[in-house]
Amino acid sequence: LSPGPGLSASGALTDEQLKRVLQNLLGTNHADLKALLSEPANCKAPIRCFVQRHKSRMGGGRYDFFMSISKNDDMYCFTAKKHSVAKGCYYSISLDQDDQKRSKAGHAESFIGKVRSDRKSLEYTLYDDGVNPDGKEKEKTKGGPLRRELLYVNFINSLRNRNPGAMLVVVPRCDGEGNAVMLRPTAEKDSIGERSKRGDLEGLVVMKNREPKWNPVSNMYQLDFHGRATMASCKNIQLHPKDGEPTNVSFLMGKVEENKFNVDFKGPFSCLQAFAFALIVFDNSSGAF
Repeated sequence: LSPGPGLSASGALTDEQLKRVLQNLLGTNHADLKALLSEPANCKAPIRCFVQRHKSRMGGGRYDFFMSISKNDDMYCFTAKKHSVAKGCYYSISLDQDDQKRSKAGHAESFIGKVRSDRKSLEYTLYDDGVNPDGKEKEKTKGGPLRRELLYVNFINSLRNRNPGAMLVVVPRCDGEGNAVMLRPTAEKDSIGERSKRGDLEGLVVMKNREPKWNPVSNMYQLDFHGRATMASCKNIQLHPKDGEPTNVSFLMGKVEENKFNVDFKGPFSCLQAFAFALIVFDNSSGAF
């Protein structure tokens, strides 16, 4: 984990100092930086972050995620790279900008998670760096824990269309101290996606897109982003718990430059889940403004 470009060489923090800053910011007490970034936040005020998109003519592109840890300092957190496969695509998420791929011998040292989509780019799941229960036998015997499912998204209607509220977003439920329910399904029927489809939501939180209002004058949906979105985009999104108040926003994404998008989050989202959902928004709205 390295400081972002907002941290000068003279002002760079030690790992211990950075850990304390993140613990105070996120409201958690995890002992290592990886857990601080991958486990849910437990704070009242949203954490301010942003995604920098790097487009590629060859396809895929790269996405870097930064967290604002002070008024003047931004900390680099993750890099994601898109990979196309026969049954859709996936995004590998790394703690190192130069090491986004999983090695053939196993996981790269900095690999932290993966977002997998279906062939139609409508259903997405975020996994941590654990072992795939359906993977090759040599992967199963490497001794690590089974992978956790951290996020499931199902778009009933693509973001490229005029009904951006038609999506299902589900994350593991957290207790009062910010500890998430551990979900390590060994069969497809126990996955968050399949459970959500049959209404089995124990230990889960369903998030709802805060619905914007259609403005016939500007010919687009509009919603107050309190300055966190300054450009019109179908990627401008706010999420809140379905059973809660619409103003209790847990996730916000807003376009501020052609390739820069603000991302704000609080519990039950973690930094990793917030970045993953932003990646899902990019993928589902590919080709749209």
